[in-house]
Amino acid sequence: MARTDLTAAPVPRAGLDLTAALTPAIADGHMFVHSDRRMLRVKNTNTAARTVTVQIPATVDGQDVVDRVYTIPANTGDVLIPAFPAVYRQANGKVYIDYSDPAGLSVAVLELPA
Repeated sequence: MARTDLTAAPVPRAGLDLTAALTPAIADGHMFVHSDRRMLRVKNTNTAARTVTVQIPATVDGQDVVDRVYTIPANTGDVLIPAFPAVYRQANGKVYIDYSDPAGLSVAVLELPA
């Protein structure tokens, strides 16, 4: 299996119903087209905390920049990760997301209005 694309859900000015379906996390991770108006929502229903890693492909003085790791609390963790600056954009224009363990995790990409 390969990394799978996520489609961004636009957040209307009237607000967004957060009970809308989330996409289950997968072992090979996800990706989505970069935009500085896009955020990532991660929900954890597992009894163990999980981590979500957002890859940073940049280097500084020839040294890799450390990827950003977010902890999603156990059972009811519902975390909104803010928009990603350009440093997170891969060469193909996408943001890559990896999961420590996808069991119990679901995700959604939300796009703020312009």
